Amino acid sequence: MVVTEIFKSIQGESTFAGLPCVFVRLTGCNLRCHWCDTAYAFYGGEQMPPKTVFGRVEAFGWRLVEYTGGGRLLQEKDDAPRAGRLLR
Repeated sequence: MVVTEIFKSIQGESTFAGLPCVFVRLTGCNLRCHWCDTAYAFYGGEQMPPKTVFGRVEAFGWRLVEYTGGGRLLQEKDDAPRAGRLLR
């Protein structure tokens, strides 16, 4: 995966609003939505194997994780099953 940043914050949307959340912001979204507030993540980023991403996420010790930006399936077509590992 190409990752722009991994950080902890408070979830601001959905039924999880107000809960502590780890965000994994991926690089390279191709949608260019007019409301996007993270154009800095269109390019660059750091190549990370999923194991590294999972390790950094787990280090925060929070259960709620959100992948954001950068269309994950553009990066790794078979990555969806790996994301489920974070839910265990």
